[in-house]
Amino acid sequence: MSIFRTVLIFVLSVLVGTVLVSIANTHVVLQSLAAVGAEIPPAVRIDAITRDLLGFGPTLFIVVLIGFAIAFPVAGWIARLLGKPWRRIGFTLAGGVAVACIMLAITAFYAEALQSTITPVASSRTLGGLLSLALGGAGAGFFFSLLKRPAHTR
Repeated sequence: MSIFRTVLIFVLSVLVGTVLVSIANTHVVLQSLAAVGAEIPPAVRIDAITRDLLGFGPTLFIVVLIGFAIAFPVAGWIARLLGKPWRRIGFTLAGGVAVACIMLAITAFYAEALQSTITPVASSRTLGGLLSLALGGAGAGFFFSLLKRPAHTR
C-alpha cells in the first residue's frame, strides 16, 4: 500500500472522528438542556451542530489527529501479533480509547496545570457523555479498519 493512500485514509478517519465526536458533543449538551425542560427544535439542533463543527471542529481535528497518530500504530502492531481477525476490533477500540483519553487528559490538564475545576468539554463530565464521545472515535477507528488493508506479515 502506498504511503500516500495510508496517509489519506488516516486523515479521512481523523475527519470522520472529528465530525462524529463533535456531533456527539453537541447532542449530549442539548440533551442535558432538554432534560431540564428546554425545548430544542430540530432547526436549532442542526444550527448548533453546524456551529460546533465550525467552532470546535478545527481544534478537535488537531487533538484527534494526535490521539489517532498514537493509537492506530499501536492497534496495528497488536493486530499483527494477534492476527487478522483482531484488526477491526483493535482499530475500533483504539479510536474510542484515544478519544476518551484525550477528553480525560484535557480535564486533568485544566485541573493540574491551571488549577481549574471546570471540565472544558462539557459533554465529558458524565460517564454517558464520555462514552458518547468515545463512540465517535470508535466509529472513526472502524472506518479506518474498513479502508486500510492489513500490512503483510512475514
